Amino acid sequence: MRWLILAFFTTAVALAGAQNVALPEGDGKAIVSGACTACHGLDLITAKKSTRAEWSQVVDRMKTYGTTLDATQTTTVIDYLAKSFGPAGAAPAQAAPAPAAQGGDADAAGKALVNGVCASCHGVDLITSKQASRNEWKDVVDRMKGYGATLDEKQNATLLDYLEKNQGPKQAATATTASADAGKAILEQSCANCHDLDLVSNRTGTQAEWQEVVDRMNGRGASVAEKDVPALVQYLTKTYPPKK
Repeated sequence: MRWLILAFFTTAVALAGAQNVALPEGDGKAIVSGACTACHGLDLITAKKSTRAEWSQVVDRMKTYGTTLDATQTTTVIDYLAKSFGPAGAAPAQAAPAPAAQGGDADAAGKALVNGVCASCHGVDLITSKQASRNEWKDVVDRMKGYGATLDEKQNATLLDYLEKNQGPKQAATATTASADAGKAILEQSCANCHDLDLVSNRTGTQAEWQEVVDRMNGRGASVAEKDVPALVQYLTKTYPPKK
């Protein structure tokens, strides 16, 4: 029981340290903030001054303890640690925050957070395979923070901006597909009640011409609801356009 209490106390101290120590800006910061603080505070890093070879040994040892880094991330982290916490001329731990990233820099910063913070616990494919609104991504990020992901307020906003832009809902494609599916369903349900669909597929026309056909068929009893007419006309125009 004593060792369990000690473990909880050590973890609490480590997390507190992670929150109170700032890392210098640079490539690799997001990965270190995410991957390393999953197990200990940043003070264990900022208090250390080592050569690149020594940092490489440290990172390799942490990977054997369960830290998940691919080859690119490993190189980025070692380069960052060697530059920021080398044996001489190390950058101060309390470096001033960099100006807010814009454009491509914002995308790069968001991607770095995904590859660093998110990938420290699971594969990136869990993110790239998902499309969600900003509010839905916020719920996901908040839940991950509850599981231990470390993000400050600025990083949180940067990550949400990136996810919203790159993994947002494919609204336009979804709307187009839904409209096409609806038009096809209306055609099969309403038109095929009176004649074979080859009478449709053998015909071509402009939107105005198809509108006239649908109106004429409705006058003969097709009973296509007024709200469904635009979807049917759009489907017919797209599927059977005028011959060039």
